[in-house]
Amino acid sequence: MRMRKKPSLLSMTGVALALLASPSLAQQPTSTAPAAETENDALTDKVRELFDEGVKAANASKWSDAHVSFLAAWRLKEHYQIASNLGVAELKLGKYREAAEHLTWYLREAPASKVEQRRRAEQSLKEALAKVAQVTVEVEPAGADVTVDGAAVGKAPLRMPVFLNPGAHEVGARLDGHVPEKRGVTAKAGATATVSLRLVAQAAAPAEQAGSGQIAPRMPVDPGDTSGPSKPLLYTGIALTGVAAGLGAVFGIVSLNKESQAEDLHVVLENKDGPSACANGQNAAQCGELWSARKDAWTYTKAAWGCFGGAAAIGAATLIYYWAAPRQASGATRAQVIPHLGPTGSGIVITGAW
Repeated sequence: MRMRKKPSLLSMTGVALALLASPSLAQQPTSTAPAAETENDALTDKVRELFDEGVKAANASKWSDAHVSFLAAWRLKEHYQIASNLGVAELKLGKYREAAEHLTWYLREAPASKVEQRRRAEQSLKEALAKVAQVTVEVEPAGADVTVDGAAVGKAPLRMPVFLNPGAHEVGARLDGHVPEKRGVTAKAGATATVSLRLVAQAAAPAEQAGSGQIAPRMPVDPGDTSGPSKPLLYTGIALTGVAAGLGAVFGIVSLNKESQAEDLHVVLENKDGPSACANGQNAAQCGELWSARKDAWTYTKAAWGCFGGAAAIGAATLIYYWAAPRQASGATRAQVIPHLGPTGSGIVITGAW
């Protein structure tokens, strides 16, 4: 097996000095970028290799390559050294939101003894914050999953603010057994804001304990607020009664008109030829008209009586329903049947006011 040779203290010191001296590096004062540090004691070999590649790319001002290497190292191990250099590369690439996140992480985790590095990180963070909004998200209860634009950012309480690019965003929170909540926020560059979300517990199914058994959800036998006749049914009955009576009146008028026509024809024929005006095929056309009018009059008479009868029946049924429908008076009896389920048996419990 070939052993990897760790960089010597002298070589690493040389890199650090080069980073401090070069005007195109992450630490240059003109860009307020913190130093690209090379303290690798806490890093694994793979992380150290990626970190070193990022430092070399940063020395060559290849910020895209540096970002790729630092980000790969960060995903393997979240360390303040990587965070500072990753934040610098992101700042160089205009990834201000990501830069603000990683530089804030660095300032939270880096030892206080690194005075100069922290000062430069603060300067870089200030530059990044001028381009994004800093939002403090407060969520109750603790443990809820916090999301921004649908993507998870951590569990409440968040240890750091949320950084948002300018524009409209949606901050949400969800937790099992609670109603999810979302809040829209318009982020402005350089602004700060606070979003407070309070999750409400979902209503649990009503249940009661009785000894060692459980009481199932209650099923009311007689809901007091819905007693009495149904207004829709009453209105329907009244309407049908009116319609039937109206049709009966129309058919009755038509029947009387037909009967009047028949009577006029009968008078004309009787005056002309006497009582036998329609005998032996006489006055066939007028006699046919007479018989048709009398037939129509009888048909409309039956239709009128049928409608009047229907109106009477519907009206009577509506009145009976109105008077017979049960009503819940104040203080009347109310009962509830509650299924009882237990390990030793089952049954029902009847409760109410009597």
